[in-house]
Amino acid sequence: MSYRPLIAVVAYHLADDRVPRWPDGGYGVPAPYLEALRRAGARTAIIAPGEEGEPEALLEPFDGLVLVGGGDVHPSTYGADPDTEHLYGVERDRDVFEIGLVHAADRLHVPTLCICRGMQIMNIAFGGTLHQHLPDMDGLLPHGVPVENTESLHPVTPEPRTLLSATTKSGPLTCSSHHHQGVDRVGDDLVVSGRSPDGLVEAIELPVPDMNTTGVSEAEITWMLGVQWHPEETAATDPAQQSLFDSVTLLARHRGSRAGPGKRVGRNRAYGLSDYDEGWPARFEREAERILAALPADTVVRIDHVGSTSVPGLAAKPIIDIQLSLISMVPRSAYVNPLVALGYDWTLDPWDDQHEYFSRSEGDDQVVHIHACEAGSAWERRHLAFRDVLRSDADAADAYEALKRRLASDHPRDIMAYVDGKTGFVRGIEARQLGTSPQEPARRG
Repeated sequence: MSYRPLIAVVAYHLADDRVPRWPDGGYGVPAPYLEALRRAGARTAIIAPGEEGEPEALLEPFDGLVLVGGGDVHPSTYGADPDTEHLYGVERDRDVFEIGLVHAADRLHVPTLCICRGMQIMNIAFGGTLHQHLPDMDGLLPHGVPVENTESLHPVTPEPRTLLSATTKSGPLTCSSHHHQGVDRVGDDLVVSGRSPDGLVEAIELPVPDMNTTGVSEAEITWMLGVQWHPEETAATDPAQQSLFDSVTLLARHRGSRAGPGKRVGRNRAYGLSDYDEGWPARFEREAERILAALPADTVVRIDHVGSTSVPGLAAKPIIDIQLSLISMVPRSAYVNPLVALGYDWTLDPWDDQHEYFSRSEGDDQVVHIHACEAGSAWERRHLAFRDVLRSDADAADAYEALKRRLASDHPRDIMAYVDGKTGFVRGIEARQLGTSPQEPARRG
């Protein structure tokens, strides 16, 4: 069984007598948040304001972080005077606690999902401000008012090439909303990744360097996404909303699966390299035929054997990697449903809106991976370029095999370290073949 990550969920105060026989109040988290994370395969732990210690120390046991909804953030946190007529549910200690956790998560590269109030905290943590009462603003759609127990369903359009677009891959989202505050000035270093039709900011995120061109690994990047709506309310029936919880859980699993500092053994299954098998190309052809028969003909542009098993003579993990180039990655259902029906497990790619991943196993020596990508995308070009170099340049193939054997020996049961260790070599080959230069990652701050 794969590692089940532990995700911290910050609770909010429960008023005195909110729970029978709790005269002094308490802390709680609405069940839908936890249920959505558990559907994604996470373990959950509730943490509450008042915990002692530095934020980094508090996050140390956890693989991921979720900030949930609640009352208003006190305007003093962003240098404004309070609108006392509409201010409600303020928790000053929670404000301070969550802002500290956001900064710690960024420094530690902890995958983080911030929902409703949580998105507002994220914006404030990076120096942004809020509109204190949206109903007083002209030209806005109804966004629901929490104190009046109203809600609104409205669309949100993800911006292309963002984490939100990569995570949902569905086009416009239908979002359940009930908030009376919203983002005014966007925080420093943040980017807007989704808006409602009235132009209101509905999603923000930390920008990430392009792992395809910079050579940085997932372990060096913070996936942090904030959404103003409540995805937990519709996630059970809307796959696009569930994908937000699936993404933070997947990345938390990756983080928690890595070997700790000074250790060689991670929490992955054992893996190893095999000498080249002349039967690998035939296995690709048989599986490609099955895949093409299962998908609508007007969705597929090309299908290719990529990865190490596509290079004659090269030692490899005995996995047939198939690159499936599609007309479009939206909607997911056009290719996810047929491939799942064919026996594949689907794993979303929360970094790249031009790629999704599938796997099927019939034993350790009968594993197939599908990399579905947009035809003509950078993903498609890079993987074909790398394959073609290894097929034509024996010295490059020998160097790659030597590197893989060393990494497999150095990092047993830590497939993430194995992948990270190859990244620089792979990006260098791709850049040389495509006539580009590996870029330095942009630095914030």
